[in-house]
Amino acid sequence: MQIRLPKRFIIFSLVGISGIVVNNAILYYAKEYLYIPIPIASLIAIQIAIFNNFIWNHRFTWMDREMRGYPAIRNGLFKFTMVSWIAGALNWIILLLLTHFAGLYYILANLIAILVASILNYFLNDLWTFQSQKLDS
Repeated sequence: MQIRLPKRFIIFSLVGISGIVVNNAILYYAKEYLYIPIPIASLIAIQIAIFNNFIWNHRFTWMDREMRGYPAIRNGLFKFTMVSWIAGALNWIILLLLTHFAGLYYILANLIAILVASILNYFLNDLWTFQSQKLDS
């Protein structure tokens, strides 16, 4: 049995990889060099990764559902941020559970949390943030 993923999900996943790099780099730097506690460092890392991912998802993943003009892009960023924080909250909770209760190294726990939250993030963004625009008849 062969599983075929939609092209959009594959592009979303590639963009997500850039977000993972950004997220983990910020998390590591904030914890190791700025001595910010993991719960706070994770929130900062998630938000910066959200901005990164919006830019690339807008440009590549959902380019056929283009947002035109500043108001549309601003609203899209707002929606993307809201959706991403729903998934980000799941990410944050899983990270804390895996580090505090399972004793996993925080970067590994973060990767696991990102994987789980990314699936939710994709579907919410596809259905709401980058929904198909209906043309007036």
